Amino acid sequence: MKQILDIKPLDIIPFPKGFIIVKVDGRDSQGNLKITFLAFDISSNQLTHSTKSVYLLSKFGPAFKPISEQIGDYISCAVGILPSKRIHVVYPTGEMGTFDVDGTLLWTGDLLYHDSPVRSIAVDEKFIWCTVPKHNSIIRYSPTLKKVDFRIGGEKSSVFGKPMSISKINNYLYVCNKDSHSISQVNLENFVVSEYKKFDEPVLRYINIQDVEVVVLSSGIYIL
Repeated sequence: MKQILDIKPLDIIPFPKGFIIVKVDGRDSQGNLKITFLAFDISSNQLTHSTKSVYLLSKFGPAFKPISEQIGDYISCAVGILPSKRIHVVYPTGEMGTFDVDGTLLWTGDLLYHDSPVRSIAVDEKFIWCTVPKHNSIIRYSPTLKKVDFRIGGEKSSVFGKPMSISKINNYLYVCNKDSHSISQVNLENFVVSEYKKFDEPVLRYINIQDVEVVVLSSGIYIL
């Protein structure tokens, strides 16, 4: 396991050559956070400065300008783009917005499960999966029906350990657990959950680019 940075980024997203992170870089004279965009190239193993536009394009797609202008906070949200090209944006508060391919807002509301906000997004064909940290579970949501149709885990279950983020690779979901310091793997054919990786500290994010595994732990960003 190789450490890339010894920080917790505000955001990390994949892009064709690797991943982009948003890093806090102090505060300005008014006390506002100053941020820096950095790109890590998997093939060259190099970390370089990137731009806000590259980050937004990688996160929201071609309609990044109207979407980012409308939502304001473009960093703390998770984004999922369905095969229909509709873009779904979810905040840690559970606030959700749906945009069309041109960036027009189609719907906004709260995505809650038992009155608790969801986090993160993993696209699974016509569905999206999210985590529900408070209920120690993950849920599958149908944007078409606007309802949750499936759940794995629960408050009394030990299958997860405060799941904070979720991603989909091939036919598996990967769930990062803050309390159990692990990544859980969910087989989407039979919904069996198994432990994929175990760490000595909380796991916050997991992404896979060109078969290179990247995790965000409490102590920083690592390549496995």
